Amino acid sequence: MVYLKDQANLLKPNSVKFISVNPNNTLEENAKELTTPTTCVLRHVFLKTNSTVTLAIVPFDEIINFKQLELSNDHPTHLVSHKGICHSHTDNNTKQLLSANPFKTDTVLIALTVQSYEFVIVESDKAGTLMKITPEELLMLVGECEYRSFTETPHSIQLDPHYPTNKTPFTPDNEKKRHLERLYKLPAMPQMANELILLKNNDKAETGDLAALIEKDPSLSAQIIRHSKSAFFNYQGDINSISDAITRVLGFDFAINIALGLSLGKKLKNPVDGPLGLTAFWKHAIYSATLAQTLSKHLPKNTRTKPDLTYLCGLLHNIGFLLLGHLFQPEFFLLNRLYAANLTRSINSIEKHALGMGIGQNAMNMGHAELGAWLLEKWKLPDEVIIVAREHHTMDYSGNHSTYCTLITLVNNALGLHDLGDHREESLNEDLCVRLGISSSVVLEELEALMQASRDMDLAIKQFAG
Repeated sequence: MVYLKDQANLLKPNSVKFISVNPNNTLEENAKELTTPTTCVLRHVFLKTNSTVTLAIVPFDEIINFKQLELSNDHPTHLVSHKGICHSHTDNNTKQLLSANPFKTDTVLIALTVQSYEFVIVESDKAGTLMKITPEELLMLVGECEYRSFTETPHSIQLDPHYPTNKTPFTPDNEKKRHLERLYKLPAMPQMANELILLKNNDKAETGDLAALIEKDPSLSAQIIRHSKSAFFNYQGDINSISDAITRVLGFDFAINIALGLSLGKKLKNPVDGPLGLTAFWKHAIYSATLAQTLSKHLPKNTRTKPDLTYLCGLLHNIGFLLLGHLFQPEFFLLNRLYAANLTRSINSIEKHALGMGIGQNAMNMGHAELGAWLLEKWKLPDEVIIVAREHHTMDYSGNHSTYCTLITLVNNALGLHDLGDHREESLNEDLCVRLGISSSVVLEELEALMQASRDMDLAIKQFAG
């Protein structure tokens, strides 16, 4: 086993520089601020191969190549939760401890590229404090380890130009789906969501019943009240309770759908950072839902979608990203970093590459859209929501509930003008506007109104991602 050594006995006096940072910052935020050509911020992950646990220390802006790693020919390597590793014994008199290896592990690997930096920055056990040391001092702290080449930068990874584009989504592979169902246990529907669906299907349910149910979850209540106070609704009166939020601002159907969407999404926890992390996910989800509901009111009467159901479609259409992170942590991290480096590329092509590595290759013919639809089917959500999750990248979809699907596709296109979501767009898609019977000028006006209210909405979104 490898143990953390007491830095006070190993490092020269004053050789460690302690850096104060905002304790609420994520490691990614710190890395963006502190990384220089001569200094890198390190992150650590735990890898499990059969019964062997390996600590891997890598520069934050590099990605582990699981194919290159090859810790075993017979067993796959996958990430392990920090909670699953026992803490090692440490000296209580030690002022600061290197958190790069505060656990017992069988082996330690350090990315070969670490040697090229003059200094490295690691986390300490004190919130808001980082440590700046040399690579040589890192070795003294970690103890027995091996340098190995097993990382690459997202920009260096070559994406196959023949992989699908956003206009040609993955074709579902039923055999692979059945294989996945045998391998992985999908998360159960949260109890709150189950009770909300029962209430939604109860014709005799009243506002008081919904308020009483939501109040069982203080966090969910606070989120809905905060959302109802956002500038987008422009309600000038007081909102002091969930009943006020429902009766004065949201209405029964809207309130129950936002509560349902939030309770379902909170079941799956992903990394906070990156363009596909929880913060970005919830921002895109809330913006999509809000814009979709608003635009639904401008559709022709004979094809107008239900506003509350439209909101739910917008909120959950990308839930497949959450399931990806839940089932395939290494691949999701790779996908998140790859997309950050290739924002103008099709998310489907990047997804295809990321899911072709590690255990995620089981899902490579599905992608986030099909995975999301699969989960929503298992949770017995409305058909409209399932179809939108599956088909929102299909530009010419014309099957059941196509108006819902086309509307969410247009919303994604519109939000992409502001670099939100998994699209980066240069212009509004006029063809989608024509198919929906909605003026492009109306879409742009409502989009700008939404962006004007973004400050209030963003404050609420931070709570959703927390």
